Amino acid sequence: MKKKVEYRDDGHTVYSMDGLQKEKKGNLEVTRKERWAIIRAAMAVYLPRFLLIILAFTIAILLIYFWLK
Repeated sequence: MKKKVEYRDDGHTVYSMDGLQKEKKGNLEVTRKERWAIIRAAMAVYLPRFLLIILAFTIAILLIYFWLK
């Protein structure tokens, strides 16, 4: 029967973890009106792109469906 080898930390690292700590940024104080303006601006930018991707996938699925039918 084999003896279980006891793990002993020798202190070496495989990868330095020094740069992985996230720095906490300052508190961003925005009013409710400003927050909704930020959300509306993000939707105005990302919603058309999202809908275009959905439309492209829908067209591709329909083309595959009618091609294999």
